[in-house]
Amino acid sequence: MLWVTFHGGKPTKDVKNPVNNIYAYKDSGGDPIETKVLSGAKQYLRDAELRGFVFAYGHLYVANGRKDSNTVLRFKGSGTQYQLKDVFVTREGSSGINSIFHPYSLIFDGSEYCYVSSQDTDVVTRLTTDSKAKSGSAAPIPSGLPSGGTFFAGTFVACSLAQLPGLSATTPVPAPQGLAVGFAQSQDADAGTSKVQHSVRDLALANGKLYVCDEAASLVKVYDMNGKWLQSSNTVPGPAHLLAWKGQLFVSGSKAVMSAPLGSSSLQFSAVSSVDGTGASGMAFNAKGDKFFVADRKKNEVHSYDVSPGRTFSNKKKIISNMPDNPEFLVYVPD
Repeated sequence: MLWVTFHGGKPTKDVKNPVNNIYAYKDSGGDPIETKVLSGAKQYLRDAELRGFVFAYGHLYVANGRKDSNTVLRFKGSGTQYQLKDVFVTREGSSGINSIFHPYSLIFDGSEYCYVSSQDTDVVTRLTTDSKAKSGSAAPIPSGLPSGGTFFAGTFVACSLAQLPGLSATTPVPAPQGLAVGFAQSQDADAGTSKVQHSVRDLALANGKLYVCDEAASLVKVYDMNGKWLQSSNTVPGPAHLLAWKGQLFVSGSKAVMSAPLGSSSLQFSAVSSVDGTGASGMAFNAKGDKFFVADRKKNEVHSYDVSPGRTFSNKKKIISNMPDNPEFLVYVPD
């Protein structure tokens, strides 16, 4: 199956029926087999902006970037039915973590930590998990950041600017260590004259390193497990989604799907031949690795490609069309 999150939010003139849940499709294409994978979370799914989701510790964790929610939710279930278990982490309330603001992506390292990227604070938060990952708490500020600095709770990768709209000031961390940020004029009087538009996006863990999409800088950045910047990639147009697979790191952006070998001395991306990257968002391989799937958030479609043993891509097919909203994250889930 292919599971998809969508842009969501409230209805607009462009998207009259935004999707606030996870859809499940057959990976052979066609209409969805389930349009409400998530249940029991009515207060969180109302106008939800669901983004990254992962299976870990026998549960499904889902990031909800809705501005008055800012949560990672934990669900339990099987097949295409998952019931809310509890809230893994939130920005809201007295016990909230202030770095979790418009969360985009999350990833677990399989041992102690969870990492969450948040668009409106433009940081990566590191969370310490309990033994069964029921909840996350802000981990100590890593040694890779300046000692004695002021940071949002749990900051692992910091923003390069001292203050973002509507937020308290923090210690700026210059590039390349810090993340870039871009602004757009806002029509929301409460947000001031501008709002964050381009900032941190997806995350990947591979070879003991954290890979981070710095969308505003058009780079994928690499950090060690102490939060120290190691290197940056060559230019990638608007990097948003990452996928580590069999020694390769794939990235999709505003104009291309690109890949780079992991483990080399430099991270050099090149366009994946025969794969159309225009509007590309989420990516996934099937279990065998002989099919590659790419969501198109401009055309509201999903395309598949045949993958040869030599890792060439061919035979593009439109397997899902007329999606009701812009697809964001795409995950292959075995039936």
